[in-house]
Amino acid sequence: MSKAPTNTRRWFEIALFVLMGFFSIGVPLIPMGLAANSVAFPDVMFALFAAWVIRRPMSAPIIGIAFLGVLADAMMMRPLGLWALVLFVGMELLRTSERAFRDIPFLLEWLYVSVLLALMLILQNLLLFVSFDSVYGFSDVFWHWVRTVAVYPVIVALIHWGLHIRAYRKDNRPNRLGYIL
Repeated sequence: MSKAPTNTRRWFEIALFVLMGFFSIGVPLIPMGLAANSVAFPDVMFALFAAWVIRRPMSAPIIGIAFLGVLADAMMMRPLGLWALVLFVGMELLRTSERAFRDIPFLLEWLYVSVLLALMLILQNLLLFVSFDSVYGFSDVFWHWVRTVAVYPVIVALIHWGLHIRAYRKDNRPNRLGYIL
């Protein structure tokens, strides 16, 4: 059973989280091809944030998630703050259910994150529709979802083995409601 990180380790993890967040904004901006119909990049930021929040929610500050989300919206010329808001809500859902992810198989985590991303993309399109803005096409949203879901295990492997950010194991302590998760 791993122990809680020291204060220095926690600040190091926060700095690493922010640095990886900036990296996840920069990678999709790299030109990958000259064709106008080249394949769009998966949402590396969502995959990184989801994997990190599940493993170390205390070193993924919500203010950092919101700031990086707004910065990504500005850099990628999306509606400013919309995906940041949806990302904020999704990461908070993951943060509140963090204890449930301890000691479950990775496939269940992957399924949960996949469903969460689908709901977030639907919410984004719904908010665009309600605001009388142009919505993303179904095929675009679907392929974006497929690419992001496919890249999630790669991001988890990078975080787990490359950066040594691992989930805490079950601690057999009851939560606020008295249940041991």
